Amino acid sequence: MKLPWDKKHISWGITAFLTISASVLFYVILQKWESFSTVFGALVNSLSPITYGLILAYLLNPLLNIIEHSMIFPICKKVFRKNRKLAHSMARGFSIILSWVIAILFIVTLFALVLPEIYKSIESLIELVPKLGTAVLERAYEILDENPEIIDFLENFISGFTTDFAEIMARVQELIPNLNIMISGLTDSVYALVTAFFNILIGIIVSVYVLKDKERFVAQFKRLFYSIMPTDKANNVIAFFRLTHDKFGNFIAGKILDSLIIGVICYISLIILNMPYAALVSVIVGVTNVIPFFGPFIGAVPSAILILFVDPVKCLTFVIFVIVLQQFDGNILGPKILGSTTGLSSFWVMFAILVGSGMFGVWGMVCSVPLLAVIFTLSSDGCHVSLRKKGIDYNTETFERIDHIDETTNTPVWMSRD
Repeated sequence: MKLPWDKKHISWGITAFLTISASVLFYVILQKWESFSTVFGALVNSLSPITYGLILAYLLNPLLNIIEHSMIFPICKKVFRKNRKLAHSMARGFSIILSWVIAILFIVTLFALVLPEIYKSIESLIELVPKLGTAVLERAYEILDENPEIIDFLENFISGFTTDFAEIMARVQELIPNLNIMISGLTDSVYALVTAFFNILIGIIVSVYVLKDKERFVAQFKRLFYSIMPTDKANNVIAFFRLTHDKFGNFIAGKILDSLIIGVICYISLIILNMPYAALVSVIVGVTNVIPFFGPFIGAVPSAILILFVDPVKCLTFVIFVIVLQQFDGNILGPKILGSTTGLSSFWVMFAILVGSGMFGVWGMVCSVPLLAVIFTLSSDGCHVSLRKKGIDYNTETFERIDHIDETTNTPVWMSRD
């Protein structure tokens, strides 16, 4: 007897098998979570150079495109007139080298300009600490002379401390055998530092290979999607990655430029205001400005504490200046540079940063805003398509005045003006 199998039955069978398999796998992962987390952590660590390389390639790609298309390729096209493939290959190679040269020169120049000023700031801070300690002690002596009851309290405290000193020394002696553990931890830290250096070095090499064949990698992924998915689904996946690339690329490039400008403005302004530690504070403010919304305030806290040690009045002036600078960046400079790359309101930006920082730390604070922008754009597009099919106006402003929509005609019933 021939079984009535058709494509529909086979599809149901495969779906059921995959569902059961996924459920069993999920159960096994939960039962052996520690083993899986160890294996996953080892896999992530082994792929660190690849991750660094992909990040570096992504950051350098805009500069590479400008150099290659505007400068190098037009020259190579004329030199290798009869061999266009060779012209492309030579242009890409020279563009990668020039991009890395410019990036390294920029970093070296930035450090050459900033590090001496930071060194002077730290040196003056070190010189200030003993003077500040002396001033605090002198003030403490004045307070003690005026309040003898405090002296009695301190004497009682010191006598109690000396009584327990033998016990404290006994605890210290117990810690001495654990010095080998501390030394082992220090060795592990040095090893981790050396490993990170080599990972970054390998990441630079990986970035060169990625930039060299970036079009080929993209083409391979496109071929994979179209081979395993229906055409409409593959188009949607490719459109999703293109949207993500646009949001992240524009946001990161714009935020780096924005932070650089804010750092320079901060440095010039602090010099004019005759603030201490101008270079050190400007670097802190500029670097933390990469974090949207909260960045300037995060950088302002340690900077204000440094200035407070020198002059409380200047500290207050600095706090007011940072508030003005944040308003300028958030309302004028940031929107001009970033444009409408995110499309998020201030509330959703703050929401994304808080959730991202809570789940993934600093990386979450930086990447959560463009990621939420991608989700917001996809959700908005989905709403537009659904409402358009129903014949309903999809503009958000329209719904502010709608009381409800008639179920039979899909026409809006407006709210009363009262």
